[in-house]
Amino acid sequence: MQIRIGIENNIEGRTLAWALDHPGCFAYGADEPEALIKIPRALLEYEKWIKDHTAHPWVDFHDMDIRVVDRFETFCLNEDYTLALQGAGYEINAWFIDDWRPLEKNEIDQALKIFHWQREELLAGLTTLDPDILEKQFAGQRWNILGIAKHVANAELWYLSRLGLTQLIRKDLPPDPQERLSLTASLVDEHFPSFPGEVNVKGIDGEFWSYRKIVRRTLWHQRDHIEHIKQLAFRSE
Repeated sequence: MQIRIGIENNIEGRTLAWALDHPGCFAYGADEPEALIKIPRALLEYEKWIKDHTAHPWVDFHDMDIRVVDRFETFCLNEDYTLALQGAGYEINAWFIDDWRPLEKNEIDQALKIFHWQREELLAGLTTLDPDILEKQFAGQRWNILGIAKHVANAELWYLSRLGLTQLIRKDLPPDPQERLSLTASLVDEHFPSFPGEVNVKGIDGEFWSYRKIVRRTLWHQRDHIEHIKQLAFRSE
């Protein structure tokens, strides 16, 4: 089975391998070889996770033929990388040739399933973890766990805004993390079903966006921060 991979280099000093036909599946590495070494395990874990959530899985990875089909070097518009890390620059993330490709209805149906399974996992953490853990400030972290949850919702709103799909801005979102997540989930449910068959590509602030890129990054971002929360909640200090 051919697995098409997009490589995004220099994303927060690491390489990110995207499974382009399987949004929500990805692997990090210190460099491209390490990310590619890790992607087969990520694919198998992704397959198991989907099969744990549905009696009708759509993935069955066997005889994996992993091929890198595109590469992108992430960069900051601000040439001073130190200032960029402090928020004075804007990071331009991967635009792959595949991001031009129109989405099909079955892809959106699957993406919405994955989105909501991820969301259930995220909300389960917020409702079962000790409140002290949720509000704890961890050394070297920008946000506590509640702040990470808000950031997930903020990013979803921002992704949709790239193609003018919402006029809401961050200050319009509820302050409560769960209410904020509920609102942005409703926006995803409202807009994702309109994506199939449409080519809508827009350049904004020096970065290209499309419906496929919004789906790709939405599922990556939520999964990435679910794992982030797990690491914080269960690490010993």
